[in-house]
Amino acid sequence: MNKRVDMAGLARLAGVSKSTVSRALADSPLVSKATKQVIIDLAAESGYAVNTTARNFRLGRTGIVAVVLTLEPNSPQTTNDPFFMTMIAEIAEQLRDKGYNTLLSHERLTTSQSFLQSQTCQGSDGVIFIGQGRHHDTLNELASAGLPMAVWGAELSGRVYPLVGSDNELGGYLACRHLLSRGCNRIGFMGDLDYPEPQLRYSGYVRALKEAGYAGSGQAVEASVSFDPTSARRAMRDYLANNKHIDGLLCCSDVIAISAISLLQELGRRVPEDVSVVGYDNLSLAEITHPALTSIDQDVPWGARQLCDSLFSQVNELECSDRLASARLVIRASA
Repeated sequence: MNKRVDMAGLARLAGVSKSTVSRALADSPLVSKATKQVIIDLAAESGYAVNTTARNFRLGRTGIVAVVLTLEPNSPQTTNDPFFMTMIAEIAEQLRDKGYNTLLSHERLTTSQSFLQSQTCQGSDGVIFIGQGRHHDTLNELASAGLPMAVWGAELSGRVYPLVGSDNELGGYLACRHLLSRGCNRIGFMGDLDYPEPQLRYSGYVRALKEAGYAGSGQAVEASVSFDPTSARRAMRDYLANNKHIDGLLCCSDVIAISAISLLQELGRRVPEDVSVVGYDNLSLAEITHPALTSIDQDVPWGARQLCDSLFSQVNELECSDRLASARLVIRASA
């Protein structure tokens, strides 16, 4: 992530404390005219600009943080998605502990300007985006405009916004390697490759196959399956009916994996005896499905804490780095 000169950096340049910089830029009488002028000159030379949006946040303008799901127009995926519900609940709990209320928004990211002028943005002190969708450029523009924000998503090139997430490429790799270790040699991949996180999981999946000696994508059998349970189920039914040789499935969410297990059972195929299945997210549903689902853990409570901490670091003009967790495979009965 490209870093702007922040208040801490300006304080180091001036050889004073952050509080002195803050007072000087606010034209406080507590700072001498000479020191004030030095700080103002250094700010101009270094390209530092007062983030008025962040300052409003620090002053507690509304006491509200917006949580935005970056869904596409007419997307069948909704807040009913178990991953969204779990993440939103964890974020709301973190914000409550900090004395803030949560505003859940479906505001569309059509352009950065329209979002900055929206009721969601104007009525809140900062924004947490869950997912990037196809809005990478718009998120970059919002960060460049000085909006206090944090994004849950995947590492993408050319990014300037602060990111919290997990190692999706490693997650796909670990899941596929586990299926290979179970003796699977025709492994299907189920996920929507139009989105950044499934793309990286697919890259890890292909890497594991190559290491196992399969040329190119080799034994990779890709099914374009969305995160929406209804449309995913229709696509999976056709896919599984036409690919009876599949003996392993890597699914890009636990919801997709649970639907796949149900369909396999309807088709008379046993899990894991005939087909081993691995999901992604390690939601509480994974433990209670039958058979219990092997899954890649994303540690949602950790993610919620990091998103809130990242947001509050920005508004306090502290250094804000990306926060990425390593992927972890949780083995259960399905694979």
